[in-house]
Amino acid sequence: MFAKWRSSNGQKYLEIFAPDYYRLGLLLGEYLYDQIISMKRLIQLFSLRYLRHGITYNRLLRISKLYHRYIPKYLQMEMIGISDTIIRINYNDILLQNCFLDILYGYLIPKIKIKPLILNQLEFGCTSFGIFGKKEPLMGQNFDFSVLFRPTASFVHLITPRLSEIFSLRLGSLLSLPIGLNNWGLNLRVSVVKTLMSGNISMPSSILSRLAFENCQDAESYFSLLKKFGGTASYNLLISDQNKIIALEGLSDKIERIDINSRVAKTNTFVSLKFQRFLLDKSYSKFRQYYAEYRLNRLSSQKLGKVQEEDISSIMRDNSIICRKNPFKPMTLAFLTNTYFGLGSPDNERWGIIPFKGGEVEI
Repeated sequence: MFAKWRSSNGQKYLEIFAPDYYRLGLLLGEYLYDQIISMKRLIQLFSLRYLRHGITYNRLLRISKLYHRYIPKYLQMEMIGISDTIIRINYNDILLQNCFLDILYGYLIPKIKIKPLILNQLEFGCTSFGIFGKKEPLMGQNFDFSVLFRPTASFVHLITPRLSEIFSLRLGSLLSLPIGLNNWGLNLRVSVVKTLMSGNISMPSSILSRLAFENCQDAESYFSLLKKFGGTASYNLLISDQNKIIALEGLSDKIERIDINSRVAKTNTFVSLKFQRFLLDKSYSKFRQYYAEYRLNRLSSQKLGKVQEEDISSIMRDNSIICRKNPFKPMTLAFLTNTYFGLGSPDNERWGIIPFKGGEVEI
């Protein structure tokens, strides 16, 4: 049982292991204390801004309880451990944090007209890439969000009680985001999409991604899990393993799947024609989508199809369309590839190396 903040090329990440999920939660609560408190304050701030619409913190807590029965018992124990560590946090706060993105994109945005200024403070804008390289599928993503979320973000290298190994981005007490990879080579990269379609009440995306990273050894097994429990909001998702890349557009429980044989870029809009009428803003992210596709196609042509991970990083550093720096809109504040990670802007910060050895985990 251990937890330690480590550094790779100047990039910090938390490395953690415990033999059971409750004690794992205790360690997470201790070492991610600042991030978890910051996330609670941010949700409270949001609820104050929308008080006149009846969006109180207590109402958000009540909505989050609708998702609770879909969370596996052993992960509930981990969440209990987190809440038991922090005096100013209870279990319901942890539950809300793990459901907040599902509530925001699957419930509030489709149902309530949120002012653009406030939405910019909560919005997540991401650009992700998948391409077949010289040896294996390559994945890259810039994760864009408001500077208000910066204190909540962390990368965590988790060795689970089941001895699977996960490296993923987190916000606050989220058990994971669908932005990360495991020791079997499963990679996930998500981009949320603002639509008029409400999501289902089902397994929260943070829980689903954690469940996948802990148990799924390939892209198809994750896709099966997603079809069973997914659909709490609208999204673009890239899934890869050592042999394939799958691109998904998800609209509640409707899924458009494309098996990629060359390359793909995804942002915060839909490409498929049948989903266009559900977009909250049909023009939003369209230029970034077209530009990301153009950069990826151009790169593939220049490299004659023999793209390497360093080539993907050159696109991720592209100012200011893909590597975004406007502090009044979502900024690029985290990035991840198959091998590298970092908090901050990919063109300014050093790139840390993901601490995976591959194969079985040794404790």
